[in-house]
Amino acid sequence: MVADGAYLNRYVKLMQTYFELDIAPLRLKLKAARKNPKGTVSIVACLMYCYAQALDKYKESMALRGKGNKLYNFEEADAFFPIEVFNGERKMLWCKIIKGINKKSVYELEQEIKDAANLTKTIAKAERFFFKLPLWLRNVFYAYMMGTPLLRKFHCGNVYFSSLMHHGDGNTLAYSVASHFHTSGMLLGMYKHVANTDGTTSNILGIALSLDHVISDGQTMVKLVTEFVHQVDNFSL
Repeated sequence: MVADGAYLNRYVKLMQTYFELDIAPLRLKLKAARKNPKGTVSIVACLMYCYAQALDKYKESMALRGKGNKLYNFEEADAFFPIEVFNGERKMLWCKIIKGINKKSVYELEQEIKDAANLTKTIAKAERFFFKLPLWLRNVFYAYMMGTPLLRKFHCGNVYFSSLMHHGDGNTLAYSVASHFHTSGMLLGMYKHVANTDGTTSNILGIALSLDHVISDGQTMVKLVTEFVHQVDNFSL
């Protein structure tokens, strides 16, 4: 499944941008809201929410290409969310499609992420059969799926969101390349603590944002980054 997903990347021409974001203010807001009667939320859920709001403002970043490069626009962003799940006693990589992330509250997204983290996957006979088919035969299905936006959105979503967020060695900030076959994608990388001269501490997070260059251009990417940062800076529970 992972190898096939990487193979499908050839269908899109991704452009990437990498930027750094201080999430210390966001962490303080979440810490202050721990006694919120609605419950607590994770940083990943907050950043997914902010990403979804940016997508909702620039809906062309959720479109999919069909046959003849015809564009199909959508009102909802369905996120392809990779997750490690248990298959018996072993862990494996699977994915959860989180429907309509731009229509959900941050609390709903938090629950979706928790549900994904607690998912136990049993490989169905049909899935085993499909992945044992010869590559050329699987590619016939993939070619049809990638040319049929509604089918593609149903099975794989139209945007990508993933997180490798964890603390680094404190000195370096590692970026990860978001590799996917969706129109838009965000990958949260590592973060580091930085001591400021005024005695405060910054938590610098490395983020990669990608966009299908055939569908959109660098101007849309700049708008997405700007809106995402605006959403993070003005986030409140």
